[in-house]
Parts: sequence; C-alpha cells; structure tokens
Amino acid sequence: MISNTKKLDIILGPVQKTLFLPVVARALESSKSTPMLFDKTAMQIVEKINYNFTKLISSITELSRIAWIVRSTCFDRLIRDFLRRYPGATVVNIGCGLDTTYERVDNGLVQWYDMDLPDVIELRKLFMNETKNRKFIAGSFLENSWYKKLGYPEHVLFIAGGVFYFYEEKVIRTFLIKLSLLFQSCELLFDVTSPSGVRATNRVLQKAGIYEKSFLKWGLKSTDTILSWSPRLRLLGKYYTYKQEGITMNFKNRILGRISDALDIQYIVHFKIRVDYKHINKFIHYKAKEK
Repeated sequence: MISNTKKLDIILGPVQKTLFLPVVARALESSKSTPMLFDKTAMQIVEKINYNFTKLISSITELSRIAWIVRSTCFDRLIRDFLRRYPGATVVNIGCGLDTTYERVDNGLVQWYDMDLPDVIELRKLFMNETKNRKFIAGSFLENSWYKKLGYPEHVLFIAGGVFYFYEEKVIRTFLIKLSLLFQSCELLFDVTSPSGVRATNRVLQKAGIYEKSFLKWGLKSTDTILSWSPRLRLLGKYYTYKQEGITMNFKNRILGRISDALDIQYIVHFKIRVDYKHINKFIHYKAKEK
C-alpha cells in the first residue's frame, strides 16, 4: 500500500527509466474511461514521484504501450487460472522491477515472491510492502541461494515479464534446465521476442535515452528451440500480442501489429515442466546435496 506522504525526489538513470516505462504505460492506460487494464497501484506510483514524465511518455510508441498492457492482461488471466486450479500455490515473479501483478491477482491464499536485484528491491520498497503472503527476494534469479526459500512447493508458477531477453540465450537455457532438475512440477510464463523484435525494441530504448548496456540481447526464432532444451518441457500456450481482445490502434499500427503476430516477432509463452520417475531421483539427489 502506498502511503499519502509527500512526493519522492528520484533521479531516473537509464536502469530506472527501463523500470518506469511499463509502469507509466499502465498508469496511462488506467486513466482512460474504458481501459484494457486498470492498475491503481501503477497510478499511485507515478503520482508519488516528483518527476516530469513528459519526455518519457513521448518516447512510448503506441505499439510498445499496447505490448506492455497486453502482457499484463495476459499474465493476469493465466495467473488467475493457475490459482483457480491451485489456490494456495506459489508464484515467483522473476525480475519483478516495479511490477504490480500481485496487487491485481492476489486471492488471499497464494504465496508470492517478488525477486530482483538488491537496488531494485530497495526502490520497490518505496512503493510496495511485504505481507504475510508476499515476500521480496533481493538477488539475481541466476543465483542458487533463493531456491531454499521457496521450500520446493508442489505447485509453483514462475513468471518473468520483460526479463529473459535481456540475457544471452545460453544463460536462460542453463536456468530453465536447472529449474527442470530442482522442481518436480512447475509452470513457466514469460514473454519472448524475435531477433528482429530485439532490434526494434532497442531502437525504442535508445530513443528514450537508455544506454546500450540495458538493450535486449536474446531473440528467439522458434519455441522449438526452448523445447529442445529438455524433454520435460511442454508448451501449454502461445499468446500473440496484437491478437488480444480490446485493443484499439490507428490503422498503420493495426497493420504493423498483424505483421508482428504473423512473423512471431513478439508473444507470450506458457510452459510446463512435467514429472517423470527418472527426474524424481535427480530431484532427491539435488535436495540431498543442499543439506
């Protein structure tokens, strides 16, 4: 909950701008009379900061804004479906930044973890609090120390919005293979972009004054690439950005959106890691090594 205190003076460097771009997009959408997404917390975050967002807002193209909003609405829908199946499940929000998904989907039973680097978590604490069911993990998802904090729950959903494509493919491959060994059964929800999508997004980031070290790195050509990493991975769904209901764009962007979807430039993927007996032995071995 954001308290009604005086506005915060924050200097937005390149990294902070990357964090605030989707927040501002959600706040702008929420201010509409009939928004695709209503995010009260995003509006409160923007309102609390003593910063002129005019330049940042002008750098957000209609296609980028829609992409961020659709990612949120799609994630919300799939997370709610997961929590209907497993009300007391665990959800891990990897690279959470200033994401406010928990505020929108909390069912009162979920055990939620928001994970990001220590400096990002400190920034996050200015706007959001930990609760009994919602905890912050300050650290990289590539580290090993955070796994124990979860307690290896039976039902867990890992979500990563706008995260994995900031890393090289080999890094994400290693991470997903590790998850397949550490968890008996879990689901993964994240967004991907193609090599051409990476180039287009980096142009948007450059226009917003964001340095090259914060540019995207991994462009996925096909989901078959991910499926080849482990026989236990199964694709549950593939959701195209501009085919979602409720989208309104100008004619030019509608055409560009259709082209984007047709060419697999930007979309959301939902995977499941399946249980098998051979894996259970590996799972027990991994847990034994940690003791």
